[in-house]
Amino acid sequence: MQLLTSLTINTDNKSTQAKSTKNQNTQTFKVHFYPKQYIIETNQKTITIDKHLIIDRDNGNLYEKDGPPPQSEHQQMAFSAFLGTIYILDKPFLLLVDEAELVCTIDEQDIFQISTVAFLPYESNEKIMQSTKANEILKMIGQLRKLLIVGFYFSYGYDLTLSKVKQKIEEKTEEKFLWNLNLIRNHLKQQIDRKWLTNIIQGFINYFYLYINGKKLDFYLMSRRSCKRAGTRYNARGIDDDGNVANFVETEQIIYYNNHCCSHLQVRGSVPIFWNQRGLMTETKLMRSAELTKNAFKKHFKTLLEDYSRVICLNLMAKKKSAEQMVTEGFEEQIKLNSDELNGNVKYEWFDFHHECKNNDFSQSNPLIRKLLEHIKNFGFYLEDLKTKKVLSVQHGIFRTNCMDCLDRTNFIQTKIAMSVFDLSTKQLGVDFQNLLKMSPIEALDEDSSKITNYFIQYFKNIWADNGDMLSIQYTGTGSTHTNITRTGQRDITGTLDHGSKSLWRFLYQNFGDNDKQETIDILLGNHADITASYSKQIDQKLKSRFQEFCSFSERSILVVTWNVGGQRVPQSYDLNKQIIDYSADIIVIGLQEMVTSGTGLVVGSSSYLQDWDKLIANNLRQRDKYIYIKSKELLGMGLFIYAKERFQDRITKVSYDTIKLGFLGQIANKGAVVIKMLIDDTLMCFINCHLEHGQKSLSTRLQSLKDIHQNIFNQIGIGKKKEEKIEQCDYRILFGDLNFRINLEAEQVITSTQRHKLFIEQSRIHESKEILQQLQKYDEIIINREQNQYLKQYKEAEINFLPTYKFEPYSNTYDKLRTPSWTDRILIGQNEHCEHKYQNYKSHDINYSDHRPVSALINVKTRKEIAEKKADVISSIYKTES
Repeated sequence: MQLLTSLTINTDNKSTQAKSTKNQNTQTFKVHFYPKQYIIETNQKTITIDKHLIIDRDNGNLYEKDGPPPQSEHQQMAFSAFLGTIYILDKPFLLLVDEAELVCTIDEQDIFQISTVAFLPYESNEKIMQSTKANEILKMIGQLRKLLIVGFYFSYGYDLTLSKVKQKIEEKTEEKFLWNLNLIRNHLKQQIDRKWLTNIIQGFINYFYLYINGKKLDFYLMSRRSCKRAGTRYNARGIDDDGNVANFVETEQIIYYNNHCCSHLQVRGSVPIFWNQRGLMTETKLMRSAELTKNAFKKHFKTLLEDYSRVICLNLMAKKKSAEQMVTEGFEEQIKLNSDELNGNVKYEWFDFHHECKNNDFSQSNPLIRKLLEHIKNFGFYLEDLKTKKVLSVQHGIFRTNCMDCLDRTNFIQTKIAMSVFDLSTKQLGVDFQNLLKMSPIEALDEDSSKITNYFIQYFKNIWADNGDMLSIQYTGTGSTHTNITRTGQRDITGTLDHGSKSLWRFLYQNFGDNDKQETIDILLGNHADITASYSKQIDQKLKSRFQEFCSFSERSILVVTWNVGGQRVPQSYDLNKQIIDYSADIIVIGLQEMVTSGTGLVVGSSSYLQDWDKLIANNLRQRDKYIYIKSKELLGMGLFIYAKERFQDRITKVSYDTIKLGFLGQIANKGAVVIKMLIDDTLMCFINCHLEHGQKSLSTRLQSLKDIHQNIFNQIGIGKKKEEKIEQCDYRILFGDLNFRINLEAEQVITSTQRHKLFIEQSRIHESKEILQQLQKYDEIIINREQNQYLKQYKEAEINFLPTYKFEPYSNTYDKLRTPSWTDRILIGQNEHCEHKYQNYKSHDINYSDHRPVSALINVKTRKEIAEKKADVISSIYKTES
C-alpha cells in the first residue's frame, strides 16, 4: 500500500472544490415573450420535450402544445432553469435561473449552484412600475436575488432531494427538501411534463477527488435543508404541530471507490419541543406544556423512524447555561413521556460539549465518538456494487445531532462521526485507512493543520468546514464560529478573534437583518401574509363550497368566563367549581381583567398573578375532571387561561397568541386585549379577552379599540409577515371581557329599574322582570351600535337575563350610586359560513369580590375534521374541471 502522503491528487485545484467553472447560462430553456403568453421550449439536448409550454399571462393556466411557437415578431431569451411562478405582493412572476456555476458531476449528471435569477412578470413591466407597491416589489425582488445565490442547487437529471438509497428504491421527490414546491405546486396539478420544472434545494454540495493505491476516490458532501419550518436563527426555533423542526438538515457523505458507492446519512435539527428566543436579549421561553408538545414530538420521531429505522439523539447543550438547561430538560421530559411509543427505537445521549472540551481541548470529544462506535457499526451505511448494481448493505439508523442552533458544535461532532464512517467503509473496500494514517482517523482531525502532510485529511476537514459555514450563513447570516476548529483542529488566536467577530455579526443580523431575510424566505415558500395566488384562491373557494364531502363533524362544549377582579388576589383555597366553573365543558376559557391595578404593577407586570391564577384554576379543574393546560397569557392586568379535557390533547394544535396595548399612548396596558387561537381538529377557534376604555362618554374610543384589535392582532409588524389567519378568518371568534359598553341612562333610573326587577323576581313575576331588562337593553351601547359597526355586527349574543354587572360597592350587592349600572362584562361569538353554535346558558354570578360580577356562557359549537384521502379526491376533481 502507498502511504497517504504520497497519494496522487488533483493538482489543478487543491481546494475543496476540485471541479468548478465560471458562471454560465446553460441555455437549456428558451422563453418567447408575447403580450398574452409566455412560451417556453427546451434546447432538446439537456432536456428533450417534443412540445412547447404555453403560460397564459392573464390567468396562470399552463398547457403543452405540439409544434414550434408562433413565428410573429417577438422577444426571446435563454435561461438555465425554470423554477415556477412566484407571487410577490399578489403579483405573479415566472422565476428562472439565468446563470449558474457547475459544482460537480455525479453519476454523469451535472450539479449547478444558482448564481443569478430572473423574474418575468405576468403583467406588463409598465403596469408593475405604475403600481402603488412598485418600490416594495422591487425591494423584495432584490432580497430574493440575494437569498437564491446562497447555497441553492439544481440538476437536470439527479434528484438532489433524495439520498442514494431513496434514489435506488425510486422514491418520489422528497417535498420537505424541495424549496420551490410552492412555485410549482399549481403547475404540477395542471398535468404538464415534470421535466419543464427544475427542482432546487438549499444547503451545501461540494466534491473532491484523489487516488488511493492507484485508484480514484470521489468524495461528495451534500446537505439538504428542510423547507418546512424554514427561517432564520431567532425566527425559527423548535417544532411545529406537524412535527417539523427548525434548521433540519440531512447531510449525505458519498464516496465512489473501487467500483463501489458508499453513502452515509446524518441529520441535525432544533430541539423538538415548542420553544423560541426573541427580543434584544434573546430570552428563551417554552411555548407549550409537556402534554400539548407530546403529539408533535411523536410526529417528528415517527417521520424519522420511517425514514431512517432507528434514531440516536445527540444533545450537545450545556445544563449550566439557563437557556440551554431549560430546553434540554424539556427535550428529556418528552423522551421519558414518549418512551412507550418510541419502543426503544429512539435513544438519547447528552454530551456537554463546552464543559467536556473546556480550555479549547476539542480532542475531548473523542471519548463520545468511541462510545458511539458500536452504534456507528450497527447502523452501517449504504453500499452498492457499481458493476452488478446490487445493493450490498443499507443504513439501519441515524444520528440526530443538536446544539442550541444546530450549527457549530453540531457540525464538529458530525464531522467526527463522518470520519468514523469513512474509516469503516474504506476498510470494507479493502483500504486500512487507520494503518495508512498511523493513528486513529478521528484523532487525525485534531492535528494542527500546519503539521498535516496528507491531502485527504485536509480536504476532508475543509469540505466539512465549508459545509458548516454555508449552513451557518443560511441560518444566521455568518459562517460557523467553529470553522477554525474543524478546518485546523485547533482554536488559535485568529480563531478566537474570528469566533468573537461572528458572534457579534450574528447579534447584529438578529436585530437588524433577520426579519428582512425571514420575510424573503416566507415569500419564496408561500408563507408570507401578503401573498395570494389568484389561481389558488379560486381553487380554495371551490374547496370550501364542497367541504361537506371530505369532513366529519362533532359537537364541542366551551365554557367561557369573564371576570374583572378589581386587583383582588383570590386565595388558593377558593372554590371556583362551586362559584363559577359549574359545568365540565370540553374546553374551559377564563378571561380576567385587572388582576393588578396599581401603577407599579402595571409597569412591572403581572406574571406572578398569572401563575397564581393558573395554579388556582388547575387545582379546581383537577377536582372536576381530567383537564390539561393549553395556554395562558397575560398583558399586565389582563390574563387569559385555556384548559381542555385530557382526551383532546392530540386534537388541539397550532396554539398561538398575540396582545395589543390600548392604554395611554399604547404604553401602559391597563386597557388592551390578550388573544389566543388554536385548532380543534381542523376548526380554528379564537378567544379575545378585552379590557376596553371606561367612562360613560368613551363610546367612540371603545369602538376604535375594537377596530384596532381586529385589524392588528395576528397582523402586527414583527418577525417577517407570516401567513397567519387573522381574527376574521377564524371559524369561531369569541369576544369577551370587560368591554365597558354602558347603558345610556342616568344612574338613578337604572338603579330604580334593578330594584323593581328584584322585587318582581321575589314575587315570581317573571314576565315583568324580563320586560324591565328588555327596556334597559334598548339603551345598551352594544345593542344600539351593533348594526352600524362593522366589527360588532360580526358577533351575536344570547339574551341577557341577568342584572347589570357593574358597578357595585366593595364587597356588597349594592350598586355605586355615582355610576350608571351597565352590562360591561359580556361574551359574544362570531362565526364563519357553515359553522354552527348555540348558547346553552348565559349568566352572571353573585360573587362580590370586586365591583364587577363574573359572567359565564356555556356554548356548543360544531367542529370539523378533514379526511385527507377524500379531500385529495375533491381537489383533484376541482383541478380537472378548471383545466
